[in-house]
Amino acid sequence: MVPDIREQLRRAARDPRDDLDPVALRRRAGRLRRGRAGAAVAVVALLVLLVPLGQAGLERLRQPAGAVDRPPAPAATTPAPPTTATPTTSPGRAVGPAPLGTPERAFRALARLPRGWSQLPAPPEAREDAVSLWIGNGLFLWGGAARVVGQADGWVFDPVTRRWQAITPAPLDGRSAAAGVWTGREVLVWGGDDRGATFADGAAYDPATGAWRLLPPAPLPARAPVATAWTGTELLVWGSIGRDGPGVRDGAAFDPRANRWRTIAPAPVALNQAGWPSPSTVWTGRELVVVGALLDDNNASTRRHVTGLAYDPAADSWRRLPDVRLSAQASAAAWTGRGVLALDYDTRAAMYDPARNRWRRLPGAPLQPCEAFPELGAAGGVVLAVGCGNALWDGDAGRWVKIEPKGRRGVGRIVTAGPVLLIAGAGHGGSANGLVAYNPRP
Repeated sequence: MVPDIREQLRRAARDPRDDLDPVALRRRAGRLRRGRAGAAVAVVALLVLLVPLGQAGLERLRQPAGAVDRPPAPAATTPAPPTTATPTTSPGRAVGPAPLGTPERAFRALARLPRGWSQLPAPPEAREDAVSLWIGNGLFLWGGAARVVGQADGWVFDPVTRRWQAITPAPLDGRSAAAGVWTGREVLVWGGDDRGATFADGAAYDPATGAWRLLPPAPLPARAPVATAWTGTELLVWGSIGRDGPGVRDGAAFDPRANRWRTIAPAPVALNQAGWPSPSTVWTGRELVVVGALLDDNNASTRRHVTGLAYDPAADSWRRLPDVRLSAQASAAAWTGRGVLALDYDTRAAMYDPARNRWRRLPGAPLQPCEAFPELGAAGGVVLAVGCGNALWDGDAGRWVKIEPKGRRGVGRIVTAGPVLLIAGAGHGGSANGLVAYNPRP
């Protein structure tokens, strides 16, 4: 008998009434058995719920009631160590930077910069004479010398996130002063030098895939070319920056669609000071215009003034430009959209009109005359001049405006990036590192 029935019998012995009725006893015994069976089912169900909780669930049940009612704290996590992908130079399997935004987003981000100079995050490492190009939605910086040694890696700066992203190292030896252009799809680099060695090879980089491909051999000996331009269909490289031998007048053109080089006609004269260190080569939309000189190892020229040349790829022919009284030792040039503005380190300036084939004198730039290579960059109808000081040429007003650097750091080639001008890395003979933007908008 169950304990409750025994208790019923004891009570009946003390007060014998209908409690000992057999029918009543059977009825009560049935109710008690059903109650215990229900309790047993409830216990089994509770155990079924607790089993999946495992040890963690039992530990929670041991906590005070107040702690159980609180929302559970986030699970503790151990930060994963940073991973560094090992890039490969095999086409199609290279590790590239994260995708950049659209050109429209990049231009909007740059246009939001205040008027004048803005300091932006510096490149991860100072690079002298690196390839610096605007590739539609970011600033591409590749190669150059770091601590005198030529490099084969680089980065892309995203103006939307304001971050530098490493790119796959090129399948080339590290170098400085290489030719570099943006085709709208690929970056093409060719030639360059490193501690006395010169190179005759090149490669193409696709930002969409992060892959490099080697260019076929060029029909030129190794060199760092003095003139570089993208015509819309071909990469043009001409001349050499070398000063330790006779000047060279040959060049070549590379068609990335056909993956083929062709030799171009030799120029009437040689120049070695018309691209590096100061950029003095422009593409007018029809011709390659080169403004420079032929210097020897003593920085002397056999000509009194700068020499100008123009190459027409359609006709494969050169012509000399009229003489202009600019210094033969150092000059820079920029395409304004209507003419070629040239500036020397004596602050003298002139504008060349290709349609009329003539120069006109401009007012001198408000810079300090000094032994420094000037730099020029054009955007939106204005030209930024950087030398011993900074100035802006306003083409509509026909005058120079002096501007202050305001703590600008870093020097290098001036790159047009839509509405603004960017300067990244280190300049020729310098070690300063930085990235600055100049927004000329009123």
